[in-house]
Amino acid sequence: MNVKCPSSGRAYEVRSTNRRGSVMAITAVVLPILAILAAFAINAAHMQLTRTELIVATDAAARSAGRAFSEIQTVDAAVDAAIATAALNTVNGEPLRIRGGDGDNEIEFGKTQQTGGDGSRYHFIKIPTSQVRSGTIASAVRVHGKRLEGSLSGNVPLIIPGLLSTNDFEAQQQSVAMQVDRDISMILDRSGSMAQVNFNWGYGENPFSSSAKSWAAGEGILNSYYSYRYGWQYSYASGYDSISYQQYMYENYFNKGPAPRPAWQDLEAAVNAFLNVLDTTSQEEQVSLASYSTYATLDTLLEKDLQVIRNKVAQLNTGGMTAIGKGMQEGIQGLIDSRARPFAAKTMVVMTDGIQNQTPWAQDIAAGL
Repeated sequence: MNVKCPSSGRAYEVRSTNRRGSVMAITAVVLPILAILAAFAINAAHMQLTRTELIVATDAAARSAGRAFSEIQTVDAAVDAAIATAALNTVNGEPLRIRGGDGDNEIEFGKTQQTGGDGSRYHFIKIPTSQVRSGTIASAVRVHGKRLEGSLSGNVPLIIPGLLSTNDFEAQQQSVAMQVDRDISMILDRSGSMAQVNFNWGYGENPFSSSAKSWAAGEGILNSYYSYRYGWQYSYASGYDSISYQQYMYENYFNKGPAPRPAWQDLEAAVNAFLNVLDTTSQEEQVSLASYSTYATLDTLLEKDLQVIRNKVAQLNTGGMTAIGKGMQEGIQGLIDSRARPFAAKTMVVMTDGIQNQTPWAQDIAAGL
């Protein structure tokens, strides 16, 4: 038996039409939402890109200012470098412009401190620019990069304005360039050649003659006593040795002008001058001391009290060969000791007057650093 349902085709056609109407309604609702979300995404990406460009420009300006301040040692040089470098970097397609006036607080000077002790982060401590111009020592430069209403570059317009009644946005970034603290290993040559000196005494000039020694005793640079068996006997007064005695006689008894100096005395003077400079810096340096001749010794670990280094240098004696490489090996131990600071720059200062004649060779040690 055949049964026909003439209404089934009509029902399918009605249901299909209803579905098409529903999709169109959903599309009409969703498309505006998607458009709004897309606009938010575009603006968010634009804002993030702008902030990244501002970070790059501000970092570059701070680094340039710090380099100029370190090399030229003037506030104006640092300010000019910061402004010029900032302008070379674009933020939202425009050069970053920063103010350079002392009261604008967009380029600041100061110092850094590890307020949490060794191993902690450095924090910037501002010093008024007027004081830095007057001679107060600063070791860091902070640059503020601004895209704010009222800044030279102004705020940043949105790519798609009008969302949430907003047409622009603001961004700012600060960056600090600092002269880092240093751990310094000082390595001194105390080989025999460091004590050599030639006075070139002329004819009739003998600082050890009886008359010369008698005069020196009267000056207090020789001690004297009389022996019935040997006659007058002399010894060096405190603070004098053969070299310093002859230097005194050269200048004061024979009146020959400034006396020749051995390299060791010049080295002691150089060390003291170097440490005196470190005493005046705003950074906190640590210094260790190693010395070498035929063998090498680590004479002090890293010290913040630089007088410890001065006192130890005064106690060293010369003699032996020249093993620069051994001295460097001991100096390295000073830089990796537990007193070494993880964020401090490491520096090795090697002083010598001659040619190395003991292994290991200095260039091999240096290549392994």
